[in-house]
Amino acid sequence: MSFRRAAPVFALACAAALAGCQPEQPRTDAGPAFYQRLDQGATLDQGAAASLLNGWRARNGLAPLRLDPALSAEARQRAAGVAETDTSTWGETPRVQQAASTTARQERVSAGYRTLAEAFSGWRDSPQHNRVMLAPTATRLGIAAVDRPGAKYRVYWALIVAE
Repeated sequence: MSFRRAAPVFALACAAALAGCQPEQPRTDAGPAFYQRLDQGATLDQGAAASLLNGWRARNGLAPLRLDPALSAEARQRAAGVAETDTSTWGETPRVQQAASTTARQERVSAGYRTLAEAFSGWRDSPQHNRVMLAPTATRLGIAAVDRPGAKYRVYWALIVAE
């Protein structure tokens, strides 16, 4: 093969070899929202959370919940409060004006779940959390997760449902 014919082939081979030496580019596809790690910079996709919970409600013969921005803001405050103090990692959230959940409003907190899928699975298997997700008279939903690096459980969750 002559130099004239070999030069373009050689240049192309060198370019291909050098392309393999480039650093790996970050993935732009983070995957399904329910598998995104909240302890690695992802934020909770509340729409995906509502869809997941509503699917569970539908499988149990219940009407869907409407995502309520005010309840989600409250849930974020609850999750942030628990994350900050790390005083309660499971169960009912601390109440300021009301001593306990009512049938018109129920809430739960939890911690340690790194993804929405983990949280949902854990809640579905917890009788207390499952009761909140399947509250028959509920029509609205607020949900939040707060990441607190260095804390014992790292990711803290709050779920509020109301009529």
